[in-house]
Amino acid sequence: MAERIEIKIEDPGDTVEVEVVEVSVEQGATVAKDDVLLEVATDKANMDILAPADGVVAELNVAEGDIIPVDQILAVIET
Repeated sequence: MAERIEIKIEDPGDTVEVEVVEVSVEQGATVAKDDVLLEVATDKANMDILAPADGVVAELNVAEGDIIPVDQILAVIET
């Protein structure tokens, strides 16, 4: 059975929301561990959100330009 891994902002610090600057994958895409999935911007810096494992992007819940809370699930990878 496939494992589902929810992708969230790992360590937002004091930040409560981020802007999605770039989406590098599409739903259904095959990704490898450490591939860049998204780039997000806080009020202090931009950061890449990386794939934690090899798999397929089962869900993509954001689009470029979205302002989202840091606890939102950005994507789901099925391994």
